[in-house]
Amino acid sequence: MKKRLILIVTLIGLLAFGIGMGTYAWFTSSVVSTDNVFKTGTLKIKNPGNGVFATGILDVKNIYPGWVGEKSITIENAGTLDFKFKLVNITLKSSSDNNGILYNGNPSLEISFDNQKWYRVSEIKDYEFGQITTDQGKKTINVYYKLPSDAGNSYQGKSATLEFNFVATQVENTSWSE
Repeated sequence: MKKRLILIVTLIGLLAFGIGMGTYAWFTSSVVSTDNVFKTGTLKIKNPGNGVFATGILDVKNIYPGWVGEKSITIENAGTLDFKFKLVNITLKSSSDNNGILYNGNPSLEISFDNQKWYRVSEIKDYEFGQITTDQGKKTINVYYKLPSDAGNSYQGKSATLEFNFVATQVENTSWSE
């Protein structure tokens, strides 16, 4: 009898629990958000070239051993994203002689961006200049160039047109190849 009473009380308890939970509910509501537009930003170098890969041209004429000159190149952020940029390389676009002595001679024309550390023009690779935010808009780079004092008579009457090749990527990109 005692077992039967315990069984009946347990069944009544389970039944009451089931009825209570069956009618128990949380209030819920849902909404759909429409017309959400996601637009990607643009990455664009402007001046001296167009697009993500930009080119600036520097004509070097009428120079002599020991001579130092300066030219400014302005890089503009014409996109909607902040970017970092670098000079990929400097190439010889044209030369007054077939050997390109100003570009790859020994000695050759040298380039500096701080008038302190000098690089042979043919050896510059991946020189990073930092970033240009959309708030800054543009950055001017001073390019110093010189013909070393030990350049001999074989350099007389020579000229060269150098092409500065820049590339940009998003500031957050830790690699330049992605």
